[in-house]
Amino acid sequence: MSILLRAVTIVLLLGFVLVSPCLGSSAAKTVPTPEKLEQLEKFHGHVCGGSLFGARLGLSAKEAMLEAGGQGKLKAQYFDVSCPVDGIQIFAGTTYGNAALKVVDKDKHRLILTAKDSKHYVEATLTPNALKTVRKSRELRKQARKLPENSVERQALEQEILAIFEWLRTAPTSEIVTLVTGQNN
Repeated sequence: MSILLRAVTIVLLLGFVLVSPCLGSSAAKTVPTPEKLEQLEKFHGHVCGGSLFGARLGLSAKEAMLEAGGQGKLKAQYFDVSCPVDGIQIFAGTTYGNAALKVVDKDKHRLILTAKDSKHYVEATLTPNALKTVRKSRELRKQARKLPENSVERQALEQEILAIFEWLRTAPTSEIVTLVTGQNN
């Protein structure tokens, strides 16, 4: 094996060991409870793809943090000012009110959760398929609003949107969220 190939292999292995994805963890199997989703709907004011994937980001990041050994008050940073913030607040328990959520407007659906009493962090992002699906629901919603309320076409679009929302509620976390855990120095 060439020296360059060995060096690349070592760097890749070290990268995986130091910042490993949470694949196959129990956090990757948890879905939000209907009661908690109802709480989110009341808090947010309606059901939408953004609040639902925010719920999935918040829940999976919180559980991955606990599984990784993170301890103490959780702090969150999210990089988009939009509907997912409410899902994160409800499901990660990091709110503006308890000064545990900072939102930075960078137009990136990325959540970083840290634990106060440890060096652990979790980064949660949407999978490419989830991001594509949420964008599709947004486009379908725009199309539906242009149609008469009782039209067959609008009802068909609304059914497609509801199917996407159901997928966001119930799909395995690994289909919706990519989790990376690590430790800060």
